[in-house]
Amino acid sequence: MAKKLKDFLLPCEIDGQGKPLQIINGYLPPKTTKEKVSDEDLYPFVLVRPESAETDRESTVVTVAIIIGTYSKEAIGHEYALNVMTRIREALCTLPDLQLEKKYQLEFPIKWEGYDSPAWPFWQVDMKTEWIIRSPKPELPNNGEIYDF
Repeated sequence: MAKKLKDFLLPCEIDGQGKPLQIINGYLPPKTTKEKVSDEDLYPFVLVRPESAETDRESTVVTVAIIIGTYSKEAIGHEYALNVMTRIREALCTLPDLQLEKKYQLEFPIKWEGYDSPAWPFWQVDMKTEWIIRSPKPELPNNGEIYDF
């Protein structure tokens, strides 16, 4: 399989050397914290965030956004974000039985989109995935016996 994401070094502005991806759960840190976090400190990143869900009697379908942010001053800088997206997509598509932690079932299609006007030199690709979680079965009173009164 292709090189793993944790071993993948991407361009960054700070020292010009390669930097590993930061995997962030939820949201980027606010820029108004005591410790100022610059854009250069954040990039490159993969942000994983649940966006919505729909529950019926049988299951819950959760939409999860996977947002990839990379940095590059090159004209083809978008290719770094696409390369990361491709590695994530391949990893998801090769999950055993398409299940994560034997609980979350990947649903196809996996969608992604880029931006017409990126905030150069920052590049972003947004993926959308859907995961099925089986709903627990309700426990019936009286061991399921129905009383006819």
